[in-house]
Amino acid sequence: MSNTSTLSPSQMIRLAQPAHARRKLSIAGLSVNGWLLFAASFLVVGSGFRFMRPEVMGLLLHPYLIPVALAFPFVVMARLGEFPVRIAAALLCFIGIYYFSILAGGGIVLGEVFKIASSAATIVTCALLVRRRGDFVAGALGMSIAIAILALRGLQGEPGSGVDALDAANRNAYSLFALPPILLGGFICLRMPTVPTWVKMVLIACALAALAAIFMGANRSGYLGAAVIGLMLFWNRRGRGLLLVGFIAGAVVLWISQFGDTKVFDERMRQTIEGNKSDDYRVAIFWTCIEVGFSNPIVGVSPQYLPYELGRRNQLTHGINYINSHNVFGHVLGGSGVFCALALAATAWCMWFWKPRNGVKIGGKIDGVNDPLYEARGLLRMMVVLWAVRGVFTNDIIYNPSFNIGIGLCIGWCILAETAREGMLAAGAERALAAIRNRTPAPRPAS
Repeated sequence: MSNTSTLSPSQMIRLAQPAHARRKLSIAGLSVNGWLLFAASFLVVGSGFRFMRPEVMGLLLHPYLIPVALAFPFVVMARLGEFPVRIAAALLCFIGIYYFSILAGGGIVLGEVFKIASSAATIVTCALLVRRRGDFVAGALGMSIAIAILALRGLQGEPGSGVDALDAANRNAYSLFALPPILLGGFICLRMPTVPTWVKMVLIACALAALAAIFMGANRSGYLGAAVIGLMLFWNRRGRGLLLVGFIAGAVVLWISQFGDTKVFDERMRQTIEGNKSDDYRVAIFWTCIEVGFSNPIVGVSPQYLPYELGRRNQLTHGINYINSHNVFGHVLGGSGVFCALALAATAWCMWFWKPRNGVKIGGKIDGVNDPLYEARGLLRMMVVLWAVRGVFTNDIIYNPSFNIGIGLCIGWCILAETAREGMLAAGAERALAAIRNRTPAPRPAS
C-alpha cells in the first residue's frame, strides 16, 4: 500500500502544493557540479605523489582541496539549508570540542586545526554538490580512477616487497584511499541499474586493480576492509551481490597468482593466526588511551600531546617516549576527552538513523516504487561501518581524502533521494486530493 494513505488531508495539501516545483528537480542526468566532483575526486591521485603536494606553512597540501575550496563558499550560500541539521549539529559539536582540546594542550597547532577543518569542509561541500544522480556517479568514478592509477603504480615494484603506492605516506595508508571508492563502485554496479554499462565496467576494472594492490600489500586492515565491503554489498541482494563479489574476488586471485606475488600476504596471514608483538602492543596502547581519556574526561590531554602521554605511560614496556595511538577512537577519547568521543558517536548515530524532513517513515513502497531513501541510507550506513572498521587501525582516517569525499557523496545521495521521495509523495497526494474532490476512492498503485 502507498505510504500516502497514512497522511492526513492537511499533510496531503502541504505536499501537493510544491509538487510541480519538485518535479522540475529531476535527479537524472549530470549537472555542472558533477564535473567539479569528478575533478576533486580524481585529484585524490595527487595525494600519492610528493611533487603534486605543495608545502604550505609546513603542511603538504592535498590537491583535491583546491576545487573543494573554490566550491565551498558557493554551495554553502546556495544550499546549506539542505544539509541535514542533526548531522551538522553533531559534527560542529565534535569539531568545537576537538579544537578546544587543541587549545587546552598549550598553544595552537595549525596543522591539526587546518586538517580537521578541511575534512569537515570536504564532507559538506561534496554533499551539497550532488544535485543529480550523475553527480554522485561522477564523484565515485573520479575517485575510482585515481586509486586505480595509484594501485598500478604500486604494483610495478619488486615482487615480494609489498606495494608502495604513495610517496608521502606508509604502505598501509593505501587501503585508506582505496576502500571508499571500492564500496561506492560496488553499490553503483549492483543497485543503480540505469547507470551506463561502460561506467560500471570502468568501476569494476578500477576495483580489480585496487584490490590486487591491497592483497599484495602488507596491510591486514585493508584485507579486513575489503572483506567487510564484500559482505555488505551482497547482503540481502538474493545472490546478485554475491555473484559480483565472487567474480571480482576470483579475478583478483587469478591476477595475483599469474602476475603477482603472495609472499607478503601469506606472511601477514601467518602473523594473524599465530599472533605477534605488534598486535599485543596495539591492544595495550588502546587500553592506555581509554585510561588517559577517563582520567581527563573534559578535553583530554590534547591530540598533539597524546603520543607523548602514551609514551610516558608505556615507556617501560615499549622503551620509546612517543607512541601513536593507531586507533581513531583511542585518539579522540584520549586526546580530546569523553565528550568529544560522544560527539563523534552522535555524528555516526545521526547518519545511521537518518530522519526525513517530512517525518514519513523510511521503507516500503511509495507510489508503487521502493523508497529511494531506504537504499541511499543503506549506503551511508555501509560507509559508517567501513569508517569504523578501518578506523580501529589508524587515527589518520579523520583526515583521509577518500573517506571524507565518500561520506560527503553518501550524504549528498541521501539528500537527493529525499528530494525524489518528496516528489513521489506529493504526486500521490495530488491523486488522493483529486479522488477526494471527485468523491471516488483513490486508486492504489501496483505493488
